[in-house]
Amino acid sequence: MDRPALSEHFHFEFRDFDPESIALRIRRPDLTVITGADHVAAALNPQVWH
Repeated sequence: MDRPALSEHFHFEFRDFDPESIALRIRRPDLTVITGADHVAAALNPQVWH
């Protein structure tokens, strides 16, 4: 089946936040993970999900 990937968005808030610690837990080959001082973003890797 060849179809576009579905898009989902989630937003989580934490009292204590260590972006790198969170990124290490969610990093996968099929995700692109980006960290900032106050956020972690994850998106489907377009080279895997086409």
